Amino acid sequence: MPAFSYRSILVIAAFAACLFFFGSSCKRSGKVAAVAEQQVADTIADDLTRLNQLVNASPSDTKPYMERARYFAGKGQENEALADINRALSIDGNNPEVYAALSDVYMYSGKMQRALDALKKAKELAPGAGVYDVKMARLYLTMSDYKQTFNALREGLRKDPDNAEAFFISGLANEEMGDTLKAIDSYQMAVDKNQNYYDALKQLGILMAERKNKLAVDYLRNAARVRPGVPDPLYVLGMYYQENGEPDKALSVYEEILIIDGNYKLAYYNKGYVHLVYKEEYAEAVSAFSRAIEIDGEYTDAYYNRGFAYELMGDLAGARKDYERVLRMKVNDDKAIEGLNRLDALKQ
Repeated sequence: MPAFSYRSILVIAAFAACLFFFGSSCKRSGKVAAVAEQQVADTIADDLTRLNQLVNASPSDTKPYMERARYFAGKGQENEALADINRALSIDGNNPEVYAALSDVYMYSGKMQRALDALKKAKELAPGAGVYDVKMARLYLTMSDYKQTFNALREGLRKDPDNAEAFFISGLANEEMGDTLKAIDSYQMAVDKNQNYYDALKQLGILMAERKNKLAVDYLRNAARVRPGVPDPLYVLGMYYQENGEPDKALSVYEEILIIDGNYKLAYYNKGYVHLVYKEEYAEAVSAFSRAIEIDGEYTDAYYNRGFAYELMGDLAGARKDYERVLRMKVNDDKAIEGLNRLDALKQ
C-alpha cells in the first residue's frame, strides 16, 4: 500500500512535541525512567555541593549567594533563596545585581509585583544600565503585558543599542502576538548582535521550518553548533527534512540525535515514521517504534504505528496485540478501534 494512501490512518509525527523554547519535558518510564531520575537527583546534589563550596570559599562575595539563591528558587525553596539574598544584601546593599537576583526569586514564586519592585530598585541603583530594563521587559512578557514589554525594551535599547537579549525578547513578544514577520526581524537582529545566540537561532530555525524556507537548515545547524549536546534544534531539522521530501536526510539527523542522547524517544519514533510512511520499510519501522516503546512503555502513538507496520507486513497477530494495548491505555481510541475493525474484516 503506497504511503500517500494510508497516511491519514497513522498517528503522525508531532512537530517539536517536547522542545520549543524552554526545553524538553518528555516522559520516560520503567527502568530507563529510574535511571534518568537517579541521574537528575545526582546532578541536583552535585550542583548544590558545588554552590555550597563556592559560598564557603568566598563568604564575603555576593555572587555565590546570588547563584545559590537562584538555584533554590528554581527548586521551589523560596525561604532558602531569600535567606541567601539577605546575606548578599548584608554584604553589599547597594548592588543592583542582588536586587535583580531577588526579582528572579520572586518571579519563580509567582510574585510578579514584588519581582517588578526589585527590578525597579536595581534600576534606581544603576540608572544607566539597560540590562535591568531588558530584565523588566522579560518579566512583563511573562505577564503578557505587551505594551509595557515594548516600553521597557525601548528604554533598554536606548541605553544599550547592542543588547541582543532585548531583540530576542521583542521577537518572543511579536511571536506571541501573532506577528511572525516582526518576530523574524527581531530574532535576526538578536543574531546580528550575537552570532552565537542559541535561543534566537533556534527560534529562527523553527519559524523558517514552518514556512518551508531552506534557511531553516542554516539556523538550526548553527544552533546545534552553539550547543552541541542539545538535541532540540536537530529534532526540528529532522522534521524539516521529513516534511519536505528528504527522508534519508531526516534519518541521518535522527541518528545524530541518538549519538547525543540514546534515549531521545522522539528520534526513534520519527525514524519509525519515516521508514513506515516515506520508505515503506516496515521491519525497520517496527524496530524503531520498539525502541521508542522501550524508553516509554506508555507511548500509545508508538504502539499504534508499530501495530500498523505489523499489519502492513501481514503480521496480524502482532498488529492486534498493539492495537489492543493502545485501547488498554487509551480507552475508545478511534484509530486503534479502526485498526481492530480492519483486522476483523479480514477474517470474514
